[in-house]
Amino acid sequence: MDLYSYVPLKQYRYYFERCDAMEQKAYGALLDGYLKQKKEIRVWVANIDSLWEIHQAICFDVPEVFFVKKIQASMNPVLGITTVYPEYRFDDKNRADILAQMESSIDIFVRRIKMLSEHEKVKQIHDFLIRSVTYKDVDAPYSHEAPGALLYGIAVCEGISKAFKYISDRAGIKAIVAVGKSSSTDNDTGHAWNIVYVDNLAYHLDVTFDYSMSKDSITRYDYYLLSDTQIKVDHTFSGLPKCSTDFEYYEQIRCFAPNKKILRRLIADKLKPGKPFVFKTPALSRNKEEIVDTITSAVSAFVSFPHTLGRSISISYNWERMIFEVQLQ
Repeated sequence: MDLYSYVPLKQYRYYFERCDAMEQKAYGALLDGYLKQKKEIRVWVANIDSLWEIHQAICFDVPEVFFVKKIQASMNPVLGITTVYPEYRFDDKNRADILAQMESSIDIFVRRIKMLSEHEKVKQIHDFLIRSVTYKDVDAPYSHEAPGALLYGIAVCEGISKAFKYISDRAGIKAIVAVGKSSSTDNDTGHAWNIVYVDNLAYHLDVTFDYSMSKDSITRYDYYLLSDTQIKVDHTFSGLPKCSTDFEYYEQIRCFAPNKKILRRLIADKLKPGKPFVFKTPALSRNKEEIVDTITSAVSAFVSFPHTLGRSISISYNWERMIFEVQLQ
């Protein structure tokens, strides 16, 4: 039994494109072996490190190979042939069943967004994952893979990013699983997010970071369609496509306060009792305390209105992105 039927024909494979001719041949042989669930796969690679990088490339490009738990290899230096011994999760039937369940789990959703613009598709996929996944680092074969997010609703950043790519492949969106470091992770574990193409422009998109700030009453877009410059405030990476365009979601939806006057007007127009209001502002001051005082002053002036008297104010901050959430409780 081979599993080719579960892999989209037009799947975007960024890491394959980065390989040289020899590496691409090894990539193809490995992927063919995985999908045919071979016990031994013979490839020609420069060294074991190159083999590991090619294996990682496949795992990021093709989230359907979640069932490859790990690989071992032996190299014949005389013949230049490396024999790879994959260790698979589950038996043949269970692998196919899980892949079929993954397709079924998003089929209605993908059909519903099929006719939307690329931007609307990306936003819908972003929101779908934030609503349906709980971030949880559990000792299970799924949390770092797409099935964790799509079938069990439990995943870490890697599983969420692979799920985003899995859905994007089927929705006609070019997406990449990006890996690097972030300010919330230590130097050993790293972090994963996505790069996505909208109207032929590349952007960073971190569903995990947005999930961490979202609530039942509001979905956050602090890390939605960012440029390299914007995301580098708390992400580090190398070897990824250049993202040079600023989208700035909160500016697009007119929740952007470039000065104190507009900030006060936004607060008066947008802040409603019991409903969080999120906005972005540039650094109105070099001092964080002064920025907080400015926002608090604007909110306090609004709270003095008769219909808001007696309500308490809560303000939360994303200092790296200068995005603020205000709520009257």
